[in-house]
Amino acid sequence: MSENALDNEEFDTVVLGTGLVESIIASELAAADKKVLHVDRNPYYGGNFSCFTLSAFVEWAIEHRDQRQTPLVDIFVGSIDSDSPTFSVGHEGEPKQATAVPSSTESSGPASRPFDRLSAYITDTQTLSERSSITERLTKLFENDRKYAIELAPKVASCRGELIDLVINAGIGEYVQFKGVEHNYIVRDDTVERVPDSKGDIFASDSLNLVEKRKLMKLMTAITDDEGFGQLLCDCEDMGFVHFLETKFKLSGKLLDSVVYAVARAENRDELSARAGCERVQKYAKSIGRYGRMAYLCAMYGGGSEIAQSFCRLCAVSGGTYILSEKVRSIESRDGNDNGYSVQLAHGRVFAKQLVLDPCYAPDSLPTASAISRLVCILDYPVFGEDTTATLSYVTDSGVVSMLYTTQATLTAPSGQSVVYAWTKGQLSDTRTLLLRALTTVRGSLAQPLFTALFDVRDMQPSENSLSGLVYTGAPDSTLDFDSAVGLAQQILAKVL
Repeated sequence: MSENALDNEEFDTVVLGTGLVESIIASELAAADKKVLHVDRNPYYGGNFSCFTLSAFVEWAIEHRDQRQTPLVDIFVGSIDSDSPTFSVGHEGEPKQATAVPSSTESSGPASRPFDRLSAYITDTQTLSERSSITERLTKLFENDRKYAIELAPKVASCRGELIDLVINAGIGEYVQFKGVEHNYIVRDDTVERVPDSKGDIFASDSLNLVEKRKLMKLMTAITDDEGFGQLLCDCEDMGFVHFLETKFKLSGKLLDSVVYAVARAENRDELSARAGCERVQKYAKSIGRYGRMAYLCAMYGGGSEIAQSFCRLCAVSGGTYILSEKVRSIESRDGNDNGYSVQLAHGRVFAKQLVLDPCYAPDSLPTASAISRLVCILDYPVFGEDTTATLSYVTDSGVVSMLYTTQATLTAPSGQSVVYAWTKGQLSDTRTLLLRALTTVRGSLAQPLFTALFDVRDMQPSENSLSGLVYTGAPDSTLDFDSAVGLAQQILAKVL
């Protein structure tokens, strides 16, 4: 694009950021005949929902991540038994150690640049022989670079969720493909057990005794009965979900944990009211059977990024204008907020009646204490099967970790390997041990880590001096499915349309 190509152009709405929420909003606005400019400062779509090849993930960690939002990325190559990561990319973007990994003549092609750049961030705990081993392992990993699809914020789609309905209604099924999530596991007391999803699974389960099977069947029958649902909650509206299950259905132990954490997807025992918990269980149960025997679907090639790009394509078809790798230099009111906003871009100044933006684009936004810690690990073996996708809930007294397991089935890893994601609320300094313990339990002795990254994503909040009238979106939350993101987009659309 030539210098000042957009200078002084008027738009109904300028949208900053191409995350899923922003992309849905841009698409709907363009479909409503609004003149939309959709801008991203990065050279890729997706924002905090982005998905990368392995080398591109390294590039994100070193160059493209927002250092205010993600101050640190720790990377282990091979074993995670040591407390010290192999590479530690600090919040200032400067190497912690300047000692390079020994160069490799095999490191070439698109992966060579991140390979060489990573060497500047090696920690000081490795011997020379260990560094040579690191070089060999990285080189081998980068040979399959384009076969990896590493997500920043992995999520799945509920078969009866708002995202699937939106995809159908928007007509973007031709742009994105899904695969069923075949299994749902609960990890408790260092034991991995499959959660029975249907009546047949309940009766066939070896992990439940006859009394537990009857209790679970009674619960599922009562919650999926539309006519009796209201009566079920009579006199229980003020009750917590856990207490409701304990008193109404006599659930306890692993059966209670399975319903609360693996089906209702609660993040702590006190999070859900009786009604909210029952609604989640009902949605889960009714999702099974819509597209097969699974409750969730996983997008091929990397979930949120692919879906966001699909909505971007739809926006472009409806006349929206797109610019990637475009820096936002300033945002100002245009003769008072009633007249809209002036946005100074690298290639000119544009004007907008409305401005929708990821908070990261507000120049004066600051990170809050609220964060989600994330782990992604490439394993050398598909521990739950080669052609399988699975969700997991790791439950301990110190916290609950949501997990997602993917393989070549969703075209996110080479054959013979798998990718495990884990995430929980809290800053990495507080949750690192919990995340690593969850990974160790799930992989067991069958698989060894090849590449592991840990980082947290802080919520960003504009300062009190920010311009009034701006419409802010937000980072991906800690829920398993996409429905909260779709809900936020719909709330914003109700304001701006």
